Amino acid sequence: MASRKFSFNLRFSIVAVVLFAIVVLLNAVLGTVDLGRFDLTDDNVYTISPAAKRVLSELKVPVQVKFYVTRRDQMPTGLQTLERDVVDKLSEFAVVSGGNLDFVVVDPTDDDELQEKIAAKGIRPFQVQSIEKDAMGIKLVYSALEISYLDKEPEILPQILPQSLQTFEYDVCSAIAKLTRDMDPVVAVYSTRRSLDPQMMQLYLQMGQTPPEPEEVFGNVSELLRGQNYDVRRTEITKDSPIPEDAATLVVLSPKSLDERQRYEINRFVQRGGNLIVAVQRYEYQYSPSRQGGFTFTAQPIQTDIGEILDPWGLKISDKLFMDENQEVLAIPSERRLGGLRVQVSEPVKAPFQIKVTADQFNDEVSMANGVGQLLYLWGSRLVLDQEKLDDAGIEATTLFTSSPRVWEVEYSPGPLPTSALIPHPDSELDREPFGVLLRGNFPNLFAEGDRPLWAAEAGDSTATTEPVETFSESVPANVVVFGCSKLFEDAFLTMVPGNGTLLLNAVDALTLGDDLIQIRAKATAERFIEPVSDGAKLFWRFFTIGLVPLLAAGYGLFRHLRRRREEAAFLAAQGGR
Repeated sequence: MASRKFSFNLRFSIVAVVLFAIVVLLNAVLGTVDLGRFDLTDDNVYTISPAAKRVLSELKVPVQVKFYVTRRDQMPTGLQTLERDVVDKLSEFAVVSGGNLDFVVVDPTDDDELQEKIAAKGIRPFQVQSIEKDAMGIKLVYSALEISYLDKEPEILPQILPQSLQTFEYDVCSAIAKLTRDMDPVVAVYSTRRSLDPQMMQLYLQMGQTPPEPEEVFGNVSELLRGQNYDVRRTEITKDSPIPEDAATLVVLSPKSLDERQRYEINRFVQRGGNLIVAVQRYEYQYSPSRQGGFTFTAQPIQTDIGEILDPWGLKISDKLFMDENQEVLAIPSERRLGGLRVQVSEPVKAPFQIKVTADQFNDEVSMANGVGQLLYLWGSRLVLDQEKLDDAGIEATTLFTSSPRVWEVEYSPGPLPTSALIPHPDSELDREPFGVLLRGNFPNLFAEGDRPLWAAEAGDSTATTEPVETFSESVPANVVVFGCSKLFEDAFLTMVPGNGTLLLNAVDALTLGDDLIQIRAKATAERFIEPVSDGAKLFWRFFTIGLVPLLAAGYGLFRHLRRRREEAAFLAAQGGR
């Protein structure tokens, strides 16, 4: 007996050792074999887009990424999985890059010297809410990325939060694209200045003074772009201030009276493959205090000639007043009499031409919508696409964001708007109308024949000579982005609404840094909700959990009892038969 037990134990031990050796061997062999990567999520949240793969796979020199994050046990509950999620994504990037993306995770919480060093780069702890032991508090935590390449100034993503993971792929790839470019791309900016009131102009002249320069209302745009390391150059699109030849992107803001030569230069820029961003609207509004209280509104048309370029390309700026039920409340200053004195006060005004664009109105298939959140589309116009012209030219149109579905248009007429114009029209055929559009393709040359138009400064010069228009041996694909609202990027609204500046930066990044960035979309896990349960279903599940299971158990017990009774009766009958 002892010999058999010893023999069994020996065989068991030998088999266990052999199996362990096989497992170790397989792990050593298969550990270096790429068995493929699988994303089983419904939304493919962990699948890197082909465009991002191209950006990462083209790296020639390793990019170093440092993830500064507070360790998990000191994080609030809602952020305790953040480090794991970010590391998972960085690991995917490292694989796709072929080893040219290295990353490390660093906790600077207890290292005062490191904290001072990274604070100089703009990496600082930020406050988050935490709930511990049934008490709500505030914690300071680190969660930031530093992306370095060669000896260039690193790109910093100062706050990485769970919601940042939706645009993480775009944010990292755009930072890498900026670092790996050979030189800072040139972005040319053309904007119309706010002209001085004619009465004030006359007053200055009567006093023998030189009128001041027209007010710049888009000055912050240049500063915003320079902050992203773009080489920003102002252009008046004149002979003395032409569009820079090395410009990659031209931003045209609120173009009003473009002459023929300026339109020719913009068309020429696009024909050479330049990227064009246009922000233009048809109307501005004046607010006048009403005797009955509140305000009256008067639409003021804006003269613009950019339509002569856009219309042949298949896009038109609607010449009607656009209204949307998704409205923003603005504080409008006015004067009121209080105790015989005139004082400046602000009144909240809600009107359908103060349009609010929310996150659900963006096209999340396009990277330009990443992180925008919300816009103030003040006094904007809708864009009308002519599909026949687009198809004839082979231009692809992609809507970036739209109005809400509750919109209507009103014919323009001089004078204050009637109350009826501010009320929704139930018979309106409009739905979600385009507010921002990306056009991609080979754009028709609008000046293919004849002579080049003269510059405005040469128009009255009899000695000025004309030249033939520039010919292009082959059509070069280009990108054109059009927004039906220029107020988006005026200084006051660029800083007041963060989404406005984010939208402009996304557009410039996507067009200037390469087509791949346009194709990187935000990744978000779809919210799934439990559908409402009917009363009948509630009754069924209540019966199932409370009554059905006990009844099944009782039925099974009764069945077993009857079966044993039959077996007993059959046994006794068999015994009696003997």
